[in-house]
Amino acid sequence: MTTNSNFKLQISLRRAADDAPVFQKQDGERFDNSITVKLNANTKYSVFLTTRPAKAIQRVILKGEKLPIDRQKAERNEDNCCVYHSEWTTSGMEITKSNLRNYLPMVIEMQDGASVDANLQVKIYPEKENTHCKWGQEFHMLDLDCTQKSGQTAIDVRKQQYI
Repeated sequence: MTTNSNFKLQISLRRAADDAPVFQKQDGERFDNSITVKLNANTKYSVFLTTRPAKAIQRVILKGEKLPIDRQKAERNEDNCCVYHSEWTTSGMEITKSNLRNYLPMVIEMQDGASVDANLQVKIYPEKENTHCKWGQEFHMLDLDCTQKSGQTAIDVRKQQYI
């Protein structure tokens, strides 16, 4: 008998220098995803990953770069989750031209060897630009509703939602 394991994986970003939020905008059907997250070039971001219920993460690869991760202490009322933190920089990424989007592929490998693949649709603005980059709604997280089938290493994302 095959059993499935369901869990949530939530990915959030904040500016590392000042812990400021990043923003998202609604793009309609012009691109692969209807939501675009706005980032600045040459900027360091804090990346937070949360699993509910708790599921240990072993490795995070963002845009081909293996990120060091630190397990964080969950808030007192959150005793059945795991929270991880890392930092990632947009250094070397080109400014996104008008009417185009970039995609940040992410691979999150779990302790049991299974992995989740996700893509974050982004627009990269100049480093010091803070007018257009802050238009829109605050991006809280990419919420992935995941299912892992017993004995399989690929984790299916059943639903993806920008919050």
